[in-house]
Amino acid sequence: MGVLPARSIARAATLSGVRCASRLRHLATLVDADEEAPKQGGRILHEALLENGVKHVFGYSGGANLPVLDAFHGSPINFVMNRSEQCCGHAAEGYAKASGKPGVILTTSGPGLTNIITPLQDAKGDSVPMVALSGQVPTSVVGTDAFQECASTDLTRPCCKWSYQVQTVEEIRSVVHEAFAVAQSGKKGPVHLDLPKDVMVALLHGDELPVAPQPPKRPVDPTNIADIAALMNRAERPIFYVGQGAIECRDSLRALALAANIPVTTTLHAMGLFDEHHSLSLHMLGMHGAAYANYAIQNADLILAVGSRFDDRTTGVLPKYAPEAKRAEREGRGGIVHFDIERTQIGRVVQPTYAVEGDCALALEALLPLLHKRPREEWICQVNKWKVNHPFAYTPAPGGALKTQQVIERMYQVTKGPLQEKLVVSTGVGNHQMMAAQFYRWSQPRSIVTSGSLGTMGFGLPAAIGAQFSRPDSTVVLIDGDSSFNMTLNDLGTVAEHRLPIKMFILNDGRQQMVHVWQKLFFDGRLVATDNFNPDFAALARSYGIEAWSCDSDSDLTTTVERMFAMDGPVLVDFKVVPDICLPMVAPGKALDDMFLPGEMKLEDDRKLTGMAPS
Repeated sequence: MGVLPARSIARAATLSGVRCASRLRHLATLVDADEEAPKQGGRILHEALLENGVKHVFGYSGGANLPVLDAFHGSPINFVMNRSEQCCGHAAEGYAKASGKPGVILTTSGPGLTNIITPLQDAKGDSVPMVALSGQVPTSVVGTDAFQECASTDLTRPCCKWSYQVQTVEEIRSVVHEAFAVAQSGKKGPVHLDLPKDVMVALLHGDELPVAPQPPKRPVDPTNIADIAALMNRAERPIFYVGQGAIECRDSLRALALAANIPVTTTLHAMGLFDEHHSLSLHMLGMHGAAYANYAIQNADLILAVGSRFDDRTTGVLPKYAPEAKRAEREGRGGIVHFDIERTQIGRVVQPTYAVEGDCALALEALLPLLHKRPREEWICQVNKWKVNHPFAYTPAPGGALKTQQVIERMYQVTKGPLQEKLVVSTGVGNHQMMAAQFYRWSQPRSIVTSGSLGTMGFGLPAAIGAQFSRPDSTVVLIDGDSSFNMTLNDLGTVAEHRLPIKMFILNDGRQQMVHVWQKLFFDGRLVATDNFNPDFAALARSYGIEAWSCDSDSDLTTTVERMFAMDGPVLVDFKVVPDICLPMVAPGKALDDMFLPGEMKLEDDRKLTGMAPS
């Protein structure tokens, strides 16, 4: 029990006239009206969120989370009610991806918790810092199959860095601080705290558990730095392969690339980390990435992997990956270098020649003074030839009809320049996602908000909502396909409620087109469950009070896009596009440089591919 003010004890003694010590101790528990009452667990949790800098929480109400939800009445924290718990989770992801700060969710027990499993797994795969709070039935009935009870921590443990059920009111503040520290340390990711109802209504009468101090950042092990610098200085054909783990390293990466004249290719999440307008940029690599980036990786004698994890979509079939770098390693003149903050990532997919565990920014800064300026004219010339000979391209639709690539290309032309400096693009998953990566040129980190590792359809709209809340002064764009949009379109209600000025591009080809193509190529054209029965998306948006219309002609495209960005509030346009195939494409089981290039395959071709279709 904490110490009570002396005036309360004295007043109790005067009123009773009793000098008995035991009586005084009893009366001392009576709290004077001018003293602060003991706090409930829900209030303590709310205060801990404020102490961790939380400004927005995305959530949905329910019986089990009411004691926590009540603390948000009159709160400086903006509680945003999305239209489902899954939308809450993706909104928190979008918030974190666009800002770098942890996204926070509050849901109820049972279905409220199970509905955020997908966002949690998505966040784990994409290393998104997130704190998920779920209500729970009272501890006295946990394990009895009570109404809306589920084994929350058992369900979330595989898809979180840490999952914990709070047991006492005394530990709430300490546990919340620990959750934010875990979410943001090392390889970032989601954390889940389960909050039993009785703990949230319990009163704190004694001392709280202290908040644990956080360890300082580990310095980078300098052991291999000099050897890596020597390899970089010696290499004739080096390349940076950069992932999301380097998102905070923009300046040091640019300095290194320019100092040593080394081309840079990025993963999907790292687009914009190195300005794609720069001549050394090779844009995105991988299954649907730039052919010139894939050729460069396969021909490089030194691959510098910074904050990337050699995902299968960026390597092609592993036995055929990076043959020239592996040869250079055997000859002592190159190889593969892996910089990563997480020890378990190193050697997990590709065994590196050298590895540097720790903060990528510190490692790159340590390398900079050791590098020599080299022109590498032959290598740069070859890379530029690949860029000229194998650009991203598509065949325009006949009769002035639209294609997805065309709409994205026009959006880029309208927004490039000053507007692009404060532009955030959220996407769904599918053809439109890959085509957005291909036909928009990314110049800023955290300008692409998308689901990568898990490939979650329906991610785009709620993530755009989260991004807009985290960056209110930025222009947020949603690029979504009709299939992805159908999954979470109910969150238009959240857009309308808060008048979020999101510009929504719905690229509507009436199909789940990427899977439709795989059925044609790998399953002899047997089409099952890939055609959509869509609503009138523009009419749906107007029913929420959102400005909306349709566009199906190239003659109207430029004025439509310009009109969208000229409007102050939210706007949705249903672009009726002709289905197309996304090229380049590295087929399953093929080397990274064994691609179908633009023009080499058409939807109407009677082509059959063997092996397993992409997952």
